[in-house]
Amino acid sequence: MADISRRSLILGAAVVAGAAVVASVGVLAGTTDQRRRRGDLRDIKHVMILMQENRSFDHYFGSLRGVRGFGDRSTITLPGGYSVWQQPTTAPGQPVTGTQYPWQISKGTFVGPQPPTPEIGAQNANGTDHSWESQHGAWLGGLMNAWYSAKGGSACLGYLTRQDIPYHYALADAYTIGDAYHCSVLSATGPNRTYLWGGTINADQEHGSYVAYNGGDELGHFLPWQSYPEALQAAGVTWKIYQGSDNYGDNGAEYYAKFAQYDPSQGGTPAPGVVWYDNGVAAVPEPYPVESGNADNLALAIRNDVLAGTLPQVSWVVTNQQFSEHPDGAPHDGAYFVNAVLQALNASPDVLNSTLVILNYDENDGRFDHVPPPVPPAGTTDEFYLESSLAPAPLPVGLGFRVPLVLISPWTRGGWVTSEVFDHTSVLQFLEQWTTALGKPAICPNISAWRRSVCGDLTGALDLEHPVYGLPSLPALGQPIGEPQAYNPVPADNTMPVQESGTKRARPLPYQPNANLDGFTTGAAGSVLANLSFSNNGPHVRKAAHFSVYNNAAPDQNIADYPAKFPGQYTIDPSNSVWNKTVGESVEIGAGAGNGKYDLTVVGPNRFLRHFTGDVAAAGAAAQVTASYYQGGFAGRPGLVLKLSNGGGETVRFTVRPNYYSRAGARSYQVRPHESQTHVVEGIEASHGWYDVSVSIDGDASWSRRYVGHLEDGRPSITG
Repeated sequence: MADISRRSLILGAAVVAGAAVVASVGVLAGTTDQRRRRGDLRDIKHVMILMQENRSFDHYFGSLRGVRGFGDRSTITLPGGYSVWQQPTTAPGQPVTGTQYPWQISKGTFVGPQPPTPEIGAQNANGTDHSWESQHGAWLGGLMNAWYSAKGGSACLGYLTRQDIPYHYALADAYTIGDAYHCSVLSATGPNRTYLWGGTINADQEHGSYVAYNGGDELGHFLPWQSYPEALQAAGVTWKIYQGSDNYGDNGAEYYAKFAQYDPSQGGTPAPGVVWYDNGVAAVPEPYPVESGNADNLALAIRNDVLAGTLPQVSWVVTNQQFSEHPDGAPHDGAYFVNAVLQALNASPDVLNSTLVILNYDENDGRFDHVPPPVPPAGTTDEFYLESSLAPAPLPVGLGFRVPLVLISPWTRGGWVTSEVFDHTSVLQFLEQWTTALGKPAICPNISAWRRSVCGDLTGALDLEHPVYGLPSLPALGQPIGEPQAYNPVPADNTMPVQESGTKRARPLPYQPNANLDGFTTGAAGSVLANLSFSNNGPHVRKAAHFSVYNNAAPDQNIADYPAKFPGQYTIDPSNSVWNKTVGESVEIGAGAGNGKYDLTVVGPNRFLRHFTGDVAAAGAAAQVTASYYQGGFAGRPGLVLKLSNGGGETVRFTVRPNYYSRAGARSYQVRPHESQTHVVEGIEASHGWYDVSVSIDGDASWSRRYVGHLEDGRPSITG
């Protein structure tokens, strides 16, 4: 792959081993002084960012208990009626001759060299293509049915379990995992790390003609827009990048002109004593071997700064290939690195107890994830780029597919899940909020308005009032596996994977999505429009909610036709109004798109789903259901109320059935012509706000409505 060519990068010997000491921010003596605790962001003294490589969420955590993984019931339907888990083995537009489910790598069959154990084989399984072209190809305008063909086979569908990566699962069980954290770009490492360090890839070319949309890194391009370390420096916030003399091309700060001018690997001249060189380009001292000892060298440098009281307020830690988890590198070695960093911070328990560690992954390596990423409407500023070999019109930059996020700190202990939508700019948005709370606001000017509206700032994942200090018990780790050695596993079975049973505690979310099918409009030449309405209303709503609309009766599409006839993308702003503000849109279900027979799926954040089926020429054409959460204002907690309406000339019998979460039986309602009745869904409080109910009518088997989601009340909950 093109991405691998950068991986042999070794920074020039001229790099000075070691960086200038940054300004001390102090270390508290003894155990954490409870009297100093404020219960807000000011309690955080250090933020450390560990961005690892190339793993998708389903690939790592699809089988983890309580997250949105293999047990997800709010999934889209692929063209042809297949489950999103059944990926066609044929290309889009071709007759489907076979499908493949996600498969456990350690239970696969290894072709060619045999690993010492299946687990080591799974650890060192080879990677897949993850270029702009193949990532957009797998996404296919949101249809999500081209993973196998875009990635060249079944490797993209392989996944790991607790047995395979026990340390990662233990971290998720001990701290807070994000199951709606997306990479920023439907592309490779370079663009995604560019987002982490600077908030944009310059898709709108505001900062010159170069767009950082593809490739393993952006070295040699001297990006001209402001990097985030520059914002920190201007605000007076201390910062540093810990890296060895082999950083695998992963130090995104070095993509920017401010740093590249001092990087000898890019023709720059080292300048000891200059902050951009000392804190952003220079390598740490390396008493251990450069390659095999990289994790130990980084941890030692951090430990020394912890003990000296010079750990900066913000730091990034960049590994080499062996410890980065980049396939075919071993997750075990990534775990060794993460554990070494945590132990280094714990050299002073007060430093550990005042630090937020953000463990995230730059992109998905082309590995399958089943959740369609939110993308903006066509034409959104700084969010579309034209790469003409793939499509004649610009395609969305992102969001990309889900990748793992684990937040490690006293304020994220307890095995929580946050299902708020995040991307790499969320890290920058968090740093903005935190530095503002410290009185030194460091603002990134490059994040698009759309990303700021949709992607959270991580603060909702923290409980600042109830910290739990110290390190939890984590699995013992042996020595690193060593230099990556690729193995080639193939599926040994083709069955739906199983997720661990049970739920986890969930953080409250800042939106309350709702959607309804309001009726139909008939036009000329067989045109029929299904009229939908979307809302995002509630007393706790403060972020935009994104919806995707799928016409499951429409034929498969070619990405060259995007965005026409692809899933509609809608971003609905938050509203705290007691009146239910709605936004209406229409979907063609007429000739060529269903001929009046409709099968529509609407998906949104945190397992939100609506599914509407029927036929405008059948008996149920005048039957209507309207879902709402509040009646007469925001007094009390939300509930799910279904208004059952009959706009026809004959009495209609509606039946409401719970599918999950409730033990209530089915209830039927006889609704006379031009009248309505109301059904209040029972058991919402007992199910911690979760609901999944269906509505049917007598006399029209094609007609159905399904409502799935979670009602937010500003309080912690459990996962679905």
